[in-house]
Amino acid sequence: MQARPGLANSVDWRLYYVTDTDLSGGPEQVPHFVEQAVLGGAGVVQIRDKHLGHDDFLALTRACMAANERAAMSVGRAAAIVVNDRLEVAAELGLHYHQGQDDGDIKRARKLLGPDLLIGLSISSLQELEAELANQTADALGLSPIWATPTKTDTAEALGIDGARELVVATRRRAKTLAIGGINLVNGRWVIQTGVDGICVVSAITSAPDPRDAATQLLGLWSD
Repeated sequence: MQARPGLANSVDWRLYYVTDTDLSGGPEQVPHFVEQAVLGGAGVVQIRDKHLGHDDFLALTRACMAANERAAMSVGRAAAIVVNDRLEVAAELGLHYHQGQDDGDIKRARKLLGPDLLIGLSISSLQELEAELANQTADALGLSPIWATPTKTDTAEALGIDGARELVVATRRRAKTLAIGGINLVNGRWVIQTGVDGICVVSAITSAPDPRDAATQLLGLWSD
């Protein structure tokens, strides 16, 4: 079972920012980058940290939600907040959720979250995609990695542009498709041309001299 009809279409997936605590300079700095990303146009923000304990991750997520609200007061729109891997946190705070192939039973996630929250799933091969579509739960599919990236080393072989395009076609628009892995201002337009619904970035915003401007330029790739 997927989320209720129309919910995924209510989200602007074009620019999807994934946080990185270490790259940000520590958990206290992460909300700053979230706020700048949303001010620059990010429509989705994923809170990701594989190392913080439950309480610290919960506090981080709350701080990022507050940063999103501050940005929304300035620009008149908020991003959709997604929690990576921490299912209990997503349920407690009523947030969307994303998991990898090894992060547990996605159907348990749906049972806990219900139809009013979106669930994302990482996909690295045609086999994984076919397995998910055979009994679909996910509303968004993270096609990963497009290229190798230093911010996430535990990934499958890079899909490349052709591999990403193949997965987009095979999905048959039954879920939103999101490309992640090594995407930046130089190569982002090539990824967009595969037909994906969104590009996911980490360092392209977090490591930029001006994160807000970087987000604005990345979003602008969609209209180039």
